[in-house]
Amino acid sequence: MCLIVFAHQLNTDWPLILAANRDEFFSRPTQNMHWWPDIEILAGKDLDAGGTWLGIHKDGRWAALTNFRKGSSDSNNVNGFETRGQLVIRFLSGHDTSLTFANTLEMGQFAGFNLLLWDNHELVFCANNEQQPPKILPPGLYGLSNGTLDSHWPKVAHVKDHLRHSLAQPQTHQNLQQIMTDTRVAQDHRLPKTGIAIDWERRLSSCFIDAPDYDYGTRSCISVLYDRLGNIDVFETCFDHLTPSTQHFTWMSKTA
Repeated sequence: MCLIVFAHQLNTDWPLILAANRDEFFSRPTQNMHWWPDIEILAGKDLDAGGTWLGIHKDGRWAALTNFRKGSSDSNNVNGFETRGQLVIRFLSGHDTSLTFANTLEMGQFAGFNLLLWDNHELVFCANNEQQPPKILPPGLYGLSNGTLDSHWPKVAHVKDHLRHSLAQPQTHQNLQQIMTDTRVAQDHRLPKTGIAIDWERRLSSCFIDAPDYDYGTRSCISVLYDRLGNIDVFETCFDHLTPSTQHFTWMSKTA
């Protein structure tokens, strides 16, 4: 998962409004969102390592993960590390609060990551790229890519600005997913400096990445609407093929 924008407790009717793009090599085998057996989690699956990037439990808890990009750091070298995609599964299949789970993580066992954890009471953000403890996020509008939370990356600023201006309007999956489809590349002077080649930095600067010559791009977009009554509505668009495919899931959370 490489770009997430979400409004947390800002809208009375919709405590969570979220949209997220997953960027990945097309050669990496993937299963689209589905209900996982036994653990009641709705999530896609990385068939290489067995993890996931965003998952929602039937009881309303959710978690989302992005990798932290720093080309000159070992954070991109996954050899010798546990797979980061297991973090979402471990949290959602357990019973710890968000803060307890985050505080007991052995950060050094994983390559660079950012992690969002919601336990139906508190939303916690943690990362292993900074020497900072996990923090409870107050109500607000947030954006997260492969840098720090609310970084000044152009695509993070873009999706936050567009979601902010839509909060007063009725929320739809169509509007949320449209926010995430901008393919414009940022100007060089606005590009983050993450230690990778400038051509890669340009290609990765758009909200929706289309880089077929690298066999890389935005492979799916997930939007989530979670209302005050506990209804959860999830829409996924998959871009693995010439014609995008869609899925729609809706249920009442068990804690509602």
